[in-house]
Parts: sequence; structure tokens; C-alpha cells
Amino acid sequence: MRSERCGLLRRTFGFTLLEILLTLIVFTVGVMAVLGLFSTALATSVDAENTVIAVNLSQRRLEEIKNLDFDTGIVNEAKASVSGFAGFQREVSVATAQTDLKQVTVTTYWTFKANEVSVPLVTYISKN
Repeated sequence: MRSERCGLLRRTFGFTLLEILLTLIVFTVGVMAVLGLFSTALATSVDAENTVIAVNLSQRRLEEIKNLDFDTGIVNEAKASVSGFAGFQREVSVATAQTDLKQVTVTTYWTFKANEVSVPLVTYISKN
């Protein structure tokens, strides 16, 4: 009888194999979720960086166009690669909004996740 009481009152220390496996599963799921967030954050960061570059390239071309002769210098430009910026292309379209007023749209393109993305900037330039 004494041996039965000792067996019932005995405490066990440590972890069972099932507890260790469940802990590993929970830990692995948590790590995978965090890694998924990192990859999403990295992709978003790259897209934001490309957007900033595209806006700056469009703005730079608009500033160059503003310094051209109104009658002969401001013309359409076909989509072409931007020198020094691999993966980016730029296009200029000019429309006459009114007499002595032109609407100039500079659009910069790049590819992100197999999709073409673009940033158009529009300005109006007057003859005066």
C-alpha cells in the first residue's frame, strides 16, 4: 500500500514529447508568419523606391521641356529607355490645350512583379 501512495504522490519534472512537438509547431507557424511579413514589406519598399525614381525622372524631363522653345522644341517623344536607369522607360505626349498653351504629359514606366507600372505627370506650358 505504501508503494501505491508514493506512486500517486510522485511529481514529474520536464516535458513530454507531445508538449515539445506542439511548442515547435506553434513556434514554426509564428516564424513563417513573420517571414511572410518581411517579404511583403520588402516588396512594398522596392515598389515605393521605384515610384520615387519614376516621379523624379518624369519631373526632370518636364523641367528640361520647360526650357525648350515653345514652337519647335516641345514635341511628342516615343517610349524609350532612360539613360542610366535600367528598367525604366519614359514617354512624352504633347497636346495643344488652347492657343499658346500646351499640355505636356511625361509618363515613366517600369515593371514590378511582371506588371507594367506607370507614373504620369502633367503640366501646362504657355508661350509667354
